[in-house]
Amino acid sequence: MTALPIFYILYSMLWFLQKITLTSEDKITDDPNFWISTALLLWSCFFIFRVIPRDLLNIEDKEFLILLREFLYGINCIMYLLFFKGLIKYERIAKT
Repeated sequence: MTALPIFYILYSMLWFLQKITLTSEDKITDDPNFWISTALLLWSCFFIFRVIPRDLLNIEDKEFLILLREFLYGINCIMYLLFFKGLIKYERIAKT
């Protein structure tokens, strides 16, 4: 269950490492992959933080588990907005 988020974290971190090591004159925020990698990194980290202690929190602190679920809804919305920003960047690149 946590294999996919771990893959997303590694993939995003490798992309950031590549972007840092291969410098260019362009701004990093002009690259659509920046927005997608940021969204995946944000979502994956929070998803792992929510899923791994789920069984323990279900026994010990149900209110905190419910709060984490509510936060994940917000993180999902932010992730989709970042994906949308990346898609807008792809469209601008395709037009030019």
